[in-house]
Amino acid sequence: MKAKGYLLILSMILAVGLAGCDGNKNDQSNEKKSFSANMANDSSSSSSASSSSQSLSDYRYKVPKSVQSNANYVKNGDLSKKHQFTFDRFGTRQQLADVTTSPVNIQAGKLSYKINQVRVIKNTAKTPQAKQAVEQVLNLNQIPDTYYTFVLNYTVTNHHDFEVALNGVNYVKTNQGQTLTTANQLTDSSAGNKIGAGRAVSFAMTGYLHDYAAHPATKLSIQFGSIYTTNQKKVDDAPNSTLSVSLK
Repeated sequence: MKAKGYLLILSMILAVGLAGCDGNKNDQSNEKKSFSANMANDSSSSSSASSSSQSLSDYRYKVPKSVQSNANYVKNGDLSKKHQFTFDRFGTRQQLADVTTSPVNIQAGKLSYKINQVRVIKNTAKTPQAKQAVEQVLNLNQIPDTYYTFVLNYTVTNHHDFEVALNGVNYVKTNQGQTLTTANQLTDSSAGNKIGAGRAVSFAMTGYLHDYAAHPATKLSIQFGSIYTTNQKKVDDAPNSTLSVSLK
């Protein structure tokens, strides 16, 4: 498996618990296929990165039976209640720390964005492979054994009478002064995806929350990008304001 294929798998794993997003089966299928969008910033073209990705693609963590018997363990990864936890294939213990399900909306021309759910995940790397994997996909030089991420599920509805192409998220800022982009600390599945006339498609973004345990961020400000036709003609500007989302 090439590095890009590995990043596709990992970014799907990072966006833990996507069950329950809005959208029909085709939308969900498109969502899963799009998780590698904006992941090309990783140095996957180098031979060392390819070798590393090959090694990681073959790795599969085995969850101990004693852990599987824990009442809070969720095998399928659909974390819906605080304290529930799961494991990714690299050996990261992912525990739901907080969840917010109050919908938030913003309009950009004839497109509307609806935030369906935001989760804060406490991640504990149990293996070297777990740390290596997340450092690659989030473009981090190093990450502590325990760290926090947010997973945000959202739906975009196209009210145009023609198909449009999304330009993804420009940036996310926290109220602790952290700025995340898809080149650094953030993945977003919408960039480069198309939405047909009158259709709604669900996406996900995952971001690293720096020093969350000591200084927890409580709000995210999200700036989405401009909207284009499939021929790369801009039809809607980016929203003229950021979308504010609570993490608690």
